[in-house]
Amino acid sequence: MSQQGLPESFPPPKRPRPHHWQEIPPSYAPKEKRTRPVSSNTAKQQAFSSTARSQETSHLSPASAGHSARPAISRKLADGQARPKESRLANAQEIPVQVRTGSRFAGRPAPARTRVLSQDRSPEALPEPSPQLPSRLEPIPLTKERRVPRPKFKVRRIVAAVLTLTLIFVIAWPLYLWHLVDSSLNRVDALSALPAGEGETWLIAGSDKRSDGSDGGIVGADVGARTDTIMLIRKVNSMAAIVSLPRDTAANIPGYGQNKLNAAYSFGGPKLLVKTVEGISGVKVDHYVEVTMGSVTQLVDAVGGIELCLDYNVDDADSALKWQSGCHQADGATALAFSRMRQQDPKGDIGRAERQRQVVSKLADTLITPSTFLNPFKQRDLAIAGAENLTCDSDSGAWAIGKLLLAYRSAAKNNLTGAPPIANMAYYDGAHGAMVLLDQQKTPGFWSAFQKGTLQPSQYHQFQ
Repeated sequence: MSQQGLPESFPPPKRPRPHHWQEIPPSYAPKEKRTRPVSSNTAKQQAFSSTARSQETSHLSPASAGHSARPAISRKLADGQARPKESRLANAQEIPVQVRTGSRFAGRPAPARTRVLSQDRSPEALPEPSPQLPSRLEPIPLTKERRVPRPKFKVRRIVAAVLTLTLIFVIAWPLYLWHLVDSSLNRVDALSALPAGEGETWLIAGSDKRSDGSDGGIVGADVGARTDTIMLIRKVNSMAAIVSLPRDTAANIPGYGQNKLNAAYSFGGPKLLVKTVEGISGVKVDHYVEVTMGSVTQLVDAVGGIELCLDYNVDDADSALKWQSGCHQADGATALAFSRMRQQDPKGDIGRAERQRQVVSKLADTLITPSTFLNPFKQRDLAIAGAENLTCDSDSGAWAIGKLLLAYRSAAKNNLTGAPPIANMAYYDGAHGAMVLLDQQKTPGFWSAFQKGTLQPSQYHQFQ
């Protein structure tokens, strides 16, 4: 169509596009539009628009040329009679396509023509709507799965219970044992006024005091206290050593002159014994521990016995020890007799000191084992047996006892145990019977190495 001579209002105003619904309810008819008063300008514009549209669509099909307005999309209700599909399509009308050469869509292929059914169709003639398939974006309802019942004890509760028991076993229980031992230990004033030096030194005194036998000790009528065992344990520079002093060692007791070493305990108790030992060795004593015979019996029975070895037969009436040559499992009473026997030992006090160290070493090895750490009942029995039968100085406690066991175990493992050099095993001064005389030439170097932590096994007394 030529664009010359077109009115100023060309192109005509756009008409509103109808809504294309997917389906039209059959029970509704289109409502009649109300007539509105038309002004003169609006009437002229509508007339010009209808004339322009008729000119543009004059080249289309004849059937569509006679219609100046678009047919209605909705339908009216009829008599309920459905017509076949062919008859419906035969009465369909084509909507003309408006061609605009000057628009931005020029040159593109024309869209397919739309066919609109006639208005006089019956509602039953419409095709049945196809079932709507769910969109891919539409969520699909999940099938209800069977809920698995949860266990009564949740994992968090089990973990919390395990952590609680671990804290009790690792923190609370050791603190309870610590308090039990520290509060049950017997205290005594034993230390001297010498200044403390490098390292730590313990003095262990084994009391031979008789009792009524209720504590597992020796039953006897004599009343008093004697020290059959005197040992010095020192740890310095990560090196531990043990020195056993024979009880009959000739010593200068402060205030009493020369006498046997164990007489110092009878004269002045632990304090005088500590001063006498410091005078012999020249080493400051930092901790004093006194062990009764009843504690040996109770501690060995608490750990279930220990294995002891002796290479000759013994049948001693004084200590009540009966032993067959070899290694045997010993209970508390046997271990006590094993550490007291002296009459049938060819080494005398030296041999008895060796057996005493063997008992203490075996007991320390048994205390530091997994079976003891994992058995709280055994731990409690050991704590009670040790605390009730041990006496320490007023400045020491459970911590000092624990370090003593570790130092003793380390010294026994390194074979740093024995007696100082001895010059005469049967020394007589004419007043105190047979005594043990230390070698005055070798002992100064021996005690110096002991104090510095450089003692060697060859420096101990070699029994011939």
